[in-house]
Amino acid sequence: MKEIFIVEDDDGIRELLEFLLESQQYVVKTFPTARAFHKTVPQKVPDLFLLDIMLPDGNGVDLCRELKNGAETKRIPVVLMSAHADISRTEGADDFIAKPFDVDELLQRIEKQFA
Repeated sequence: MKEIFIVEDDDGIRELLEFLLESQQYVVKTFPTARAFHKTVPQKVPDLFLLDIMLPDGNGVDLCRELKNGAETKRIPVVLMSAHADISRTEGADDFIAKPFDVDELLQRIEKQFA
């Protein structure tokens, strides 16, 4: 089973994503902050990262840059998501999902990363 790490500070969105992706047979680990995320990575590495851009203690674009520069994580797909992001700021990410997102489109974009 593919594993996805989600960094999302909004409890409702994080729980919705976790439920949705687990219902599609993904293993999901969630983090409410960049700090919590850093405590786990790189000890454990998933098959995909789903990162909110605006976090209370960091920035998903910066996390993406770190992951793409890391030896263990550089080839792992990173999908950024935000309601406020300028899409031109997402260089380095493998995809971008605007919030609010369509559930079917979100699943298709994630599945596309594993194709």
